[in-house]
Amino acid sequence: MSKRPLPRLDIPSIMDRLGICRDAMVELAAGSPPRSLSRASADQMIRNIDELAWALTGERDHFVLKGHGPELYGGPR
Repeated sequence: MSKRPLPRLDIPSIMDRLGICRDAMVELAAGSPPRSLSRASADQMIRNIDELAWALTGERDHFVLKGHGPELYGGPR
């Protein structure tokens, strides 16, 4: 299956706005009770934003922060 090209979009601008939305949903999920509708909705929105980011950039983990382990500084110490 071939990939269809996207129309001309300002992808960096879209990604910036999606990042702001995703941060708000993470904050909502963190402040909501574990089995609440608001938490479930926020979690689903986060998944949707990540899926859209993947479709636009080709990176599955675009919004995932990198860790800070020793392997980032040249391996185990």
